[in-house]
Amino acid sequence: MTYPTPRFAPGTAAVVVVDVQNDFCDPAGACAQRGSDVTGAVAMVPRLEAFLDAARAAGVLVVFIQTTHDETTNSPAWLARRGDPVEGGPTPVATCATGTWGAEFYRVAPQPGEPVVIKHRYSAFAGTNLDVVLRSAGIDSLLLTGVSTNVCVESTLRDGLFAEYRVTLVEDCAASFEEDAHAATVANVEKYFGVVATSEEIGATWSTLSRAA
Repeated sequence: MTYPTPRFAPGTAAVVVVDVQNDFCDPAGACAQRGSDVTGAVAMVPRLEAFLDAARAAGVLVVFIQTTHDETTNSPAWLARRGDPVEGGPTPVATCATGTWGAEFYRVAPQPGEPVVIKHRYSAFAGTNLDVVLRSAGIDSLLLTGVSTNVCVESTLRDGLFAEYRVTLVEDCAASFEEDAHAATVANVEKYFGVVATSEEIGATWSTLSRAA
């Protein structure tokens, strides 16, 4: 299946790679250490690698989103997002601490000239320069990939729509720690927020555009 040209077209569409980092994806990362199942992310990344190759070959902008956390951005509200800390309770495993291996990209990396936007909250639009980066490049359509589908990817997708971008969830290039959470976001996006497509469908559209050119 192919889609209308403007949604995926080189020059106006960008692939946004959300949080494909060691702490979220690697079996030795912080999320796996605290019991999250990262097998979905590990299985997804080779598909993402192929999709990024296809995007670059088609001339589609790729934007990387990288989460970091440290004492300069860990507000009391953020630290209490799962409930107020209990005095004497266990210290949570730090995730994507600034400057650590856990914050580095997992198996994917930006090529020269590809923007990297640093974020400190679930949405890549919250307190970042992402909107400026996208507008400066003439982008009005976002192809969302990464982890986790139901948290940072969905948060970014929603805020992208609210900022007046066309948004697409690249279903097979996103992953969650739970299959049902991934499926719930797919259903939610499809019903309310944007288009759900596979990397193969988008790649087919790029091939069609290339042949037409």
